[in-house]
Amino acid sequence: MGESNKTIYVLAAIYLGWLLAVLSAVGYTPTNDGAGYVEYALWCLAEGQPYPTVSIYQQTPFVWNVGIICLTQLSWWLFTSLTPLLMLLCVLKAGTALCMALTTRQLFGPRAAVAAIVLFMLYPNNWGQSTMVSSEIPSTFLCVLTIFLFVRHERVGERRTHARDSRKPYWPYLVMGVLLALANWFRPTATIFVVAITAYLLVTGGRKGLRHAATATMLAGLLLFIGVVGTSCYVRTGHFVYQARSYWFSMVDECYDGAPVAPHYGQPLWPEGLPRYISPDERRQMDCFDFERIWRERSLDYLKDHKLDYLRKIPGRIFYMYIPEYDNMPAFLADKSLPENNYITIPYRHIAGELFRLSFAQYLSLASFAFYCFFMLLALLGTVRLVREQRWRQLFLPLFIVVGGTLAIAVVMHGETRFKDPLMPYVFVLSGYYLSYKHSRWKAR
Repeated sequence: MGESNKTIYVLAAIYLGWLLAVLSAVGYTPTNDGAGYVEYALWCLAEGQPYPTVSIYQQTPFVWNVGIICLTQLSWWLFTSLTPLLMLLCVLKAGTALCMALTTRQLFGPRAAVAAIVLFMLYPNNWGQSTMVSSEIPSTFLCVLTIFLFVRHERVGERRTHARDSRKPYWPYLVMGVLLALANWFRPTATIFVVAITAYLLVTGGRKGLRHAATATMLAGLLLFIGVVGTSCYVRTGHFVYQARSYWFSMVDECYDGAPVAPHYGQPLWPEGLPRYISPDERRQMDCFDFERIWRERSLDYLKDHKLDYLRKIPGRIFYMYIPEYDNMPAFLADKSLPENNYITIPYRHIAGELFRLSFAQYLSLASFAFYCFFMLLALLGTVRLVREQRWRQLFLPLFIVVGGTLAIAVVMHGETRFKDPLMPYVFVLSGYYLSYKHSRWKAR
């Protein structure tokens, strides 16, 4: 192991220690989603089956993020506690930092990798997420791990690149496909990474047949996981379910005149007068798949005649997705007993008068706000620098994931800051590159 790799592993271990210390100090942070995952996990545990079950289909509006509910269920079954799950999430969060840094090293060298992981570690909003039952952490980790395996296998970023030939093994692509399907099992965002890898394979040269074979092998891994998980669910419940099926529940809430661009926090499950509403009498005769069919039909009927109205919302959604975030800072609230109250507001308009009356969590959120602006600026400068240097091969994956992923999410979903979680490691990749570039310039002087 090279000296730079040792440094990266040591920093990742320090970060893991810090996350475990934060968890020990502040404890579990209930959230609305997390409380729902725990409720469904205990429900299925009482039935003696993994999520989802037939009763879930009959009594809930949609199939939620399968992987995190099953993992929560496993933690409770083995330990009657969420603490082992939260400790695992700390490990996966640190693993994300490690894989992100190793990817950066492959693309831009050891200094950039160290800079990227240090920035990731110092960002306060990254400290509290693993105190919550979060579907984002395992899904993001698996996606970032897959990209690292890909750049290492493809030797992306090396000065001397090697043409793809028949001697290169294809089994790693099968593993990548399985990992991305597993990521989707936790939270369905891995399609962004499937497309990114496929696009890279198609545009970077090499023999056409071999590039297609690599893509086909990755998709075979994806389909293998889907087939095994979906079939096992079908045998138990009569429905082929392999990931969340909540998309149309969210989508229909965007498909009416006057739907706000901002996230719809606190909206009722069945908002009367809006297209998601289904009357209680109708609901008693339906299951979640019937709801999904109705919501899909209503959404598509609206979109047929309002395509431009829908597309005009995309810039606003991107704005709400990328406004400075501190959505994981409720971990540091003094009282976290009620999930619905676990959010933080900062009085920006009156900050001068309120500055010395803020809580600890608010001060930490302000620091997170400032740090977010700092590393986002670094990422922008890093991108500009790489474009000027025409280093397209190294820039392709991080830029495609961030830009393409942002557009994909904004097209299909309303904008929330947490939705960009799987994209953020690549913002740190670009930030780390720019810091290493500036460091080399300073040394040259």
